[in-house]
Amino acid sequence: MDTPPSDAATQPVRRRFRGARPADPPALPLLDLRGERETLAEVLPNATLEALATQTQAQDQRKRKLTCVVFFWLLVLAMGPGGPLSLSSLVSFLVVAYVMAGLSVAAATLSRQALSENLKLRPWPFFEAVLNHLLVAYASLVGASTPTLDLELIQHLTLVDASVLRVADRLIQVFPGHKTGRKADWAAVKLHTAFRLFRSVPQVLAVTAEKVNEKSVDFLRPVGEKALYVFDLGYWKYELFDQIIDQKQHFISRLRADCNPLIKEVYLGCQEWVGKRLKEITLCGKEVDLLVNLSSAGAANPKMTHDVRLVGQPVAGDWHLYVTSILDRVVYVVSLIGQIYALRWQIEIFFRDLKCVLRIENFIATSENGVRLQIYAALIFYVLTHIVMLKAAQRVQTPVEQMSVPKCLTAMSQALLQTTALVIKGREPDWATLEERLVAIIAAIHPRPKRKLPSRLAQAVSVLLAPAIIPAAAPP
Repeated sequence: MDTPPSDAATQPVRRRFRGARPADPPALPLLDLRGERETLAEVLPNATLEALATQTQAQDQRKRKLTCVVFFWLLVLAMGPGGPLSLSSLVSFLVVAYVMAGLSVAAATLSRQALSENLKLRPWPFFEAVLNHLLVAYASLVGASTPTLDLELIQHLTLVDASVLRVADRLIQVFPGHKTGRKADWAAVKLHTAFRLFRSVPQVLAVTAEKVNEKSVDFLRPVGEKALYVFDLGYWKYELFDQIIDQKQHFISRLRADCNPLIKEVYLGCQEWVGKRLKEITLCGKEVDLLVNLSSAGAANPKMTHDVRLVGQPVAGDWHLYVTSILDRVVYVVSLIGQIYALRWQIEIFFRDLKCVLRIENFIATSENGVRLQIYAALIFYVLTHIVMLKAAQRVQTPVEQMSVPKCLTAMSQALLQTTALVIKGREPDWATLEERLVAIIAAIHPRPKRKLPSRLAQAVSVLLAPAIIPAAAPP
């Protein structure tokens, strides 16, 4: 196992790796993935991986058997679905990694020392740069244009959350966890993500220690860009709510149990509530829709500048209350606000896929650098699978949202490990043959049953999923 150094991204690495000269960074080609172009050949050729490695100081000082490209594919393939992962089990992925790197499989040998050194010292920003490159490619495939919706904000829906992953206890100085009833001292990382619902892929906001509060991680889109954030109570902060409204963006969150907002207007409910605090009244009826200020009565307590809507419905005798900056009561009725918040469960499904289908929790690394490498490798596998899913969805004319992500992840892993599907042309794999077989395998997977959504929300979702998934190239 590798021993725990400090972060390799901030400390000088050994002479095994080197970076680009500041005055002469390698340029990446612009991506144009419209039409029937071979996506994988455009997105991840060896030259692109080597350029990203050079930009992030992860390139090899001299050519070795475990080059940056071989190590990249080795770790990405290893993070696919499967059983427990160990340094020894990585050997089973080595032949395919060499083929993907365009190297002769006769030289495919691996030592534990070389692998441990790469996990410890190969800078993790290399994998982060590849992930960001893939997200740009995915956005190009989805297409920049979106149809006009009756529920326009739905297309800008972003789910925000974090998930905890346990790591080796020797990393407790780097990734300390909160004290629990079972263990006072333990180590864990927290993966902070923003999940664009109708793109089905994550944006990594940060990888931090478990102790780091979610509210300290910035996730807001640039000023001027439309956004509707849905998050849980871990992000409850008046300053954040005001900032979102000041940027002319929107949010939906549950109401915190200890919050006692001042009621300023009543749209649905009793007019006698105006001027009172929430805990001074008894909610009644089938729905409530109020304009409130979340600031508490105490002069020393945090204050909120803007007013927001407080909406809710009784469910099995308990009131489910939500606060939102969306003031349009005609389009975004009370029931719709609750239905949109319920979509937050999709980011929990994403975390489930990472933890239970991929091997993101099976850390073989015991250094901070190695842990970050494994997290980004799993996310790269996830996004690569979704790129193939988009191509397959276009072929069978099925919305990608109806495809089973766990089944597609498993099929992608099994297909990549079949080395007979990779045909060598010179020193590069035959990307056209590989992509065709991957797309055909994913397209053959039967779509899962359609999710049951409330009628008004289902109508908006169907509009988003109706157009061709990959826009055709413009005529010459």
